[in-house]
Amino acid sequence: MAMLSRARVCVIGPESSICRLLTCMLDNCGYLDPEEDRPHYSLLELQEEVRRRSAEDGGEGDTFLYEMICDAPYGDAIPTTCRLSVKPGPAGLQLAVFAYDSEHRFQPHDWLSLHKRLGNIPMVAQRASEDFTLEKGTVLFVGGHVQEDWTAMDECWLWLMEQYGAGLPTEDALEQMERLARVFREEDYDLDIPGLLQGCMDNLEAIAEGVADEAALGERIESARQAHDYGQLFDCLCRLADSALWETEHNARWLACLRALLEKWNDTHPEQE
Repeated sequence: MAMLSRARVCVIGPESSICRLLTCMLDNCGYLDPEEDRPHYSLLELQEEVRRRSAEDGGEGDTFLYEMICDAPYGDAIPTTCRLSVKPGPAGLQLAVFAYDSEHRFQPHDWLSLHKRLGNIPMVAQRASEDFTLEKGTVLFVGGHVQEDWTAMDECWLWLMEQYGAGLPTEDALEQMERLARVFREEDYDLDIPGLLQGCMDNLEAIAEGVADEAALGERIESARQAHDYGQLFDCLCRLADSALWETEHNARWLACLRALLEKWNDTHPEQE
């Protein structure tokens, strides 16, 4: 039986790297004519070409095709769920953020292939599936390798699979939490709903704080580049990627949803306060 999985991936680098990313994506699907003699595409031209090809060959609303990730992918995506946005960051960086749903688990090998082809460009991914007990959380692609990040796994699940109950009446969101609480009990999980909701709020606030001073963050990135301090540089890039993946620019909405849900849960389950 197919199970819904959801993933988001952020690729971060200078404009030239994101141009290589988009060019590679087009090449993986055979959309580039090697015989064509023309100047290099600009970033905006490449974005438009990826969008155009995706609109022609994908589902309604798709802005990239999963087949663009590598030439022989293990995974796939549900048509109409594929979204790609590119936005500027500090210090001349660009962030490309992919989001898609699939009926299969997240396939890190596909993204690792892209990571390597692009010269080990930093990438950060989030993934989760309907089954809370399966793999979830953050995956790092760095130095040609895949690394698991064991922090905020549960928070990641609630974000990807339920989006904190945003857009739902509080009663419906509360029903979602009741179902999740049953999973906690059945699996003897060392977590309760108030702890999860508070953890989500703490996570969002910490990520937002890490990128709040964009000018200072840009200065740290430039300093790390000049000093060849790759540890500090990667830390800064991860902060930016996390902010993009968790969409902390919408924190006011996310935090309001979480607080309302926590208040409703505590009213309904006063013994757990």
